[in-house]
Amino acid sequence: MPGLRGLCSRRVLARAPLARRPGVAVTGAGLAEAAATVRARLVSALRAGQGTRTGPPASQGAWPALDADGTWPDLDYAGRDLAVWTPFEHLTRLVELARGTPGGRAGAGAEDGAEDGDGDGDGDGDGAEQAVRALDAWLRLDPICPNWWYNQLGVPRLLGDVALLLEPRLTAVQRDQAIRVLERATWERMTGQNLLWAAQVAIRRCLLAGDPDGLADAYRRVQGLAVPGPGEGIQADGSFHQHGAQLYSGGYGHVFAVETAALAALSAGTALALSGRALAVLAGYLLDGQRWMVHAGRYDIACMGRESSREGNAAQARELAAAARALASAGGPRADELRAFAGGALPPQGTRAFWRSDYLAVHRPTWSAAVKLSSTRTALSECCNDEGLRGRHLCDGVCHLWRGGDEYHELWPVQDWRHIPGTTAAYGADPLPTNVLGADTGDSPFAGVLSDGEYGVAAMHLKHDGVEARKAWFFFVEEFVALGAGISGGGDVPVHTTLDQTALVGEVRCLPAALHHNGVGYRFFEPVPVTVRAGTRSGRWTDINRSQPGRLVSADVLELWLDHGPRPAAASYAYVTIPGISPERLREPGQVTVLANTPDLQAVRHAGLGLVQAVFHRPGTLELPGGDGVTVDRPLLLQLGGASAVTAACPLAAGGTAAIGLRRDGAEHRLRLRLPDGPEAGATVTASPPGDAER
Repeated sequence: MPGLRGLCSRRVLARAPLARRPGVAVTGAGLAEAAATVRARLVSALRAGQGTRTGPPASQGAWPALDADGTWPDLDYAGRDLAVWTPFEHLTRLVELARGTPGGRAGAGAEDGAEDGDGDGDGDGDGAEQAVRALDAWLRLDPICPNWWYNQLGVPRLLGDVALLLEPRLTAVQRDQAIRVLERATWERMTGQNLLWAAQVAIRRCLLAGDPDGLADAYRRVQGLAVPGPGEGIQADGSFHQHGAQLYSGGYGHVFAVETAALAALSAGTALALSGRALAVLAGYLLDGQRWMVHAGRYDIACMGRESSREGNAAQARELAAAARALASAGGPRADELRAFAGGALPPQGTRAFWRSDYLAVHRPTWSAAVKLSSTRTALSECCNDEGLRGRHLCDGVCHLWRGGDEYHELWPVQDWRHIPGTTAAYGADPLPTNVLGADTGDSPFAGVLSDGEYGVAAMHLKHDGVEARKAWFFFVEEFVALGAGISGGGDVPVHTTLDQTALVGEVRCLPAALHHNGVGYRFFEPVPVTVRAGTRSGRWTDINRSQPGRLVSADVLELWLDHGPRPAAASYAYVTIPGISPERLREPGQVTVLANTPDLQAVRHAGLGLVQAVFHRPGTLELPGGDGVTVDRPLLLQLGGASAVTAACPLAAGGTAAIGLRRDGAEHRLRLRLPDGPEAGATVTASPPGDAER
């Protein structure tokens, strides 16, 4: 399961039961009735195959016959792998047997809105008998993994499912043995999605043990997770962090979205139901967070951490539809929007800034894009358990562009990870892995994203592996501009800025100061040499994740990059990307001009939209056509025009006040914009002079 297998082995096996959390108790007949309802719904959902995948999926095809001792002959019960632990496959098969579908495959949806029922049917007799035998084998062998997650969360979670499904057939001894395994889960040091998994284990344990008070405590903890905060979990901007301030919306955060929605549906209408506020937060997280990071049914790998190195993992975004249905069934706000999303409604339109994660998402009717930056406030994409081995540059200004949705589909084992789209990096040896558990951050505090809902800006000071650059992106309706300045470093190897690395479709057209491929045009503001490499590339998933298949895969790939040479001192670039344009139209003049592209100031103007967008890397003045100008007293991302006259964001996330001087038609205006602080630091603010201005 995305976010489930191969979590980093940093904790020792704990066998202490989950202690209860003080809080307002739900007591009496209402709680007993709620527990019975949750149990019936959960068992019904598990029988229907609506439980979320936990760990690696069950083996393809038929399994070998179960041995007399309850084990499968093809499984290595002494396996020690941290990421894909082979004994865990025993439990994934055991769940299938317990469901009464031997050799079948579980569904991948949420436990969404299962109908109430007694949940006590024991399924196919032969399958159930085998399941009990396989359960006895697991309890007898009691395999222990070097990775703490399997022992404390993964195994207890699945074993709880098995015990609930088989409970009518279990002896008291078998049930108590299973409960003891579930008691290995602990609340200690659990945060974010790990805390949610612990709550799910507690829910199963309490249902088996007949502990309604413990069940209420577990649900209180689930409700506590539906509160944006500064730590791991949901952020104030709708993104999700795990392992520090690491963007993980498409990994741990995906599982969080699916499973909190499932738990909300299980308890809906009972004394354990989540509060309206919690349901509102979860609806916002799905609609205003997760949905923006999905492009053509797949997550942007820049929001997946090391989980992007798992084959097929980006497509798990399709599971969000079931989560939306489940959450809508829980009776909270925005139910119509959730049902529309689940029914395949069009993705959101416009731009959205995730200032807590240095991430900007852009959705247009015929294309979408996203930019992932890094700063000293956010963690780089991690390497852990031999996963994410080449993701070192996944936060270095990655800019992906989607039109049909297959531009990057499953290119990860074959792509050149030194040429990730949008990045500026030294082109030497293959990138080394980053540290585990989000220990690495960006090296500069300057990274910011701005959005007024329609247009957007992203910018960063890149300082990574000896390469420095000022990088900025400006998003309009039909195009976006990328500027780079002050590019230096790299040592004896060349420094490259990658325009794109994408699936090769058809021919590449080279035009005067422009390139065209697969309906996308790249126009340069002055003629520059662009390197084009097109052809078949081969690789293995094991190159980026040692737990993945080792078969050789091939794909036709196009790479476009600018070569700044070894040891550049003050290199720069400037180009506009235009999705959906023909080669003929690409020859025509564009509406965007570059006003500045220096290490101090980067700015563009869109004549057709009447917009000016600028990145002030330090205090200064931008001179505009016609004698107008704008002056700022601090580093700032700024937009003039659009829905508001002035839109700004602080790339240092420092709060305070920004003084802005506007010179228009010979008149001087002064603005003082109060910049957000705390969890909102870095968020976009707007003003509309002259009402907010001092004349």
